[in-house]
Amino acid sequence: MTETLIRIRDFGLTQAGAAKPAIEGFSLTLEPGGTLTLLGETGSGKGVILRMLAQPIARGMQTSGAIQVRDGAEQPIGRSMTLDLRIAYLPGPHANVLNQNVSVLSQLLLIVARKLRQPKASARAELAAALERFPGAPALEMLDYPPRLIAPEVLAIGFLATAVAQTPDLLLADDPLGELSPVHARAVVSALKAEQKRLGFALLYSAARAEAANLLGGNLVVLRSGAIVEEGPFARLSTAQSHAYTQTLFRSLSAAERQSPDRSAARGEPLLRVQGVQLVTRGKPSARDKLNFELRRGASLALIGEIGSGRRALARALLGLDRVAGGRIVFDQVDIGVLNAAMMARLRSRVAFITGDDDALDPRMTIFDTVSEPLRAHLAMPRDLMAHNRDAALKRVGLAALPGNRTVASLSLFDRRRLQIARAIVSQPLLAVIDEPLRGLDAFAQSVVRDLLRNFRSNEGPALLVVTSDFGLARTFCEDGFVFHDGRVVERGSIPALLRAPQDPHTRKLLEAVAVLPATAEPEKPSAILAEAAPPAPEA
Repeated sequence: MTETLIRIRDFGLTQAGAAKPAIEGFSLTLEPGGTLTLLGETGSGKGVILRMLAQPIARGMQTSGAIQVRDGAEQPIGRSMTLDLRIAYLPGPHANVLNQNVSVLSQLLLIVARKLRQPKASARAELAAALERFPGAPALEMLDYPPRLIAPEVLAIGFLATAVAQTPDLLLADDPLGELSPVHARAVVSALKAEQKRLGFALLYSAARAEAANLLGGNLVVLRSGAIVEEGPFARLSTAQSHAYTQTLFRSLSAAERQSPDRSAARGEPLLRVQGVQLVTRGKPSARDKLNFELRRGASLALIGEIGSGRRALARALLGLDRVAGGRIVFDQVDIGVLNAAMMARLRSRVAFITGDDDALDPRMTIFDTVSEPLRAHLAMPRDLMAHNRDAALKRVGLAALPGNRTVASLSLFDRRRLQIARAIVSQPLLAVIDEPLRGLDAFAQSVVRDLLRNFRSNEGPALLVVTSDFGLARTFCEDGFVFHDGRVVERGSIPALLRAPQDPHTRKLLEAVAVLPATAEPEKPSAILAEAAPPAPEA
């Protein structure tokens, strides 16, 4: 008979004052060493389950259902329940669990010391020992900085070492892969699986995207609006989803297999001409690379690489934001090297930016003002026509029902991303710079944003410059690509050619990171991947 670590039966929770339950009728069984992924969009209820297991239930919450640990007696779920388990929590790199002004190392040591009831010196030894088991992982000293100065992949490894140092029976993971590039996500999963095999803990993973479930394998529960939509082994659900919502969440896994845009979309005169440009990376010019290429009107180019690879250095140089060591950049038949600041600002008015940066929009501005600003600043347009264009753009991205006087700060991450697209639509750009537009979004929101970006390109017809670490995203939107590594271009060509016959080892690694692997596949040895995942400093 299979041993059970934890069994939850008919769990329900209604928050104080809420009209409907946050979750209802939820059941699961988790075995020692087993893996279960809770997959769903924001508000699906997956976070409620993790909080119920991780911390005492807050006063005023109405709960129902029962829980059983190992072969103990079943007990009602509520404030008085006790779980005889060692439980560790693994947050995402950008989860709001750290003081932003205090060293990450000191905060992680405090967590280990409290959990193990040991002095801080002993906790330091435990954390150092955990890190040493991850080949290529950062030294303790790399964590001795405030969170804002540490790259997401370094934080992820630090959090993982902190969790396994507690030798848990159950590890609750709140999407630690969600903010990582595909290569670094695979690195963290390899380390996580190796530790799970060594310690035998069960893993309950909360995921917003199907990519995490794909890497983890095991069993899958799909949640929506507090109820189970579909459940079963990942290997089955990844190929045979019976519910439309599950199919939507899995769409992103097939993105890498979609055809690249038709090259006939590239037409007309070159919009960008780059002649003998020498990039400046890490404060020094790259002596090995002088770039020469053209980007025609309506065409698209992907700048593919990890954080710190140099991809953003080229994007910023093309827009005149950073200097180049040599060469010439011509945008819309104007040499940007001879323009003063005012002229450069006018030229950039024909460029739209859509990014995964939460600070891309002014949080104090209203929805209406955010979308109308490009029209007021750069186009002489009557007020009624301005309002018409603004409202049409908001309708296209699904934000027309929101009050126009709401501020950006009051919007969800998904709404702010759609607002960026609406702002791009009204500006009628010659060039759209799209920088990791899906970062931080759950699978449903990612699907919507992908479709909106396709619609934007189809209708407005701008040239695209896509900055990403994900070949799946590059293939969805781009005909051509440059692959960056260590501050230089290591490979270039059409996206189909790069996918079919990559020449550089780093290109192959990026491709492997987004490949759809069988859920039963053995994880890579950590030594094969973590050594290259030792993270660079955060990219400017």
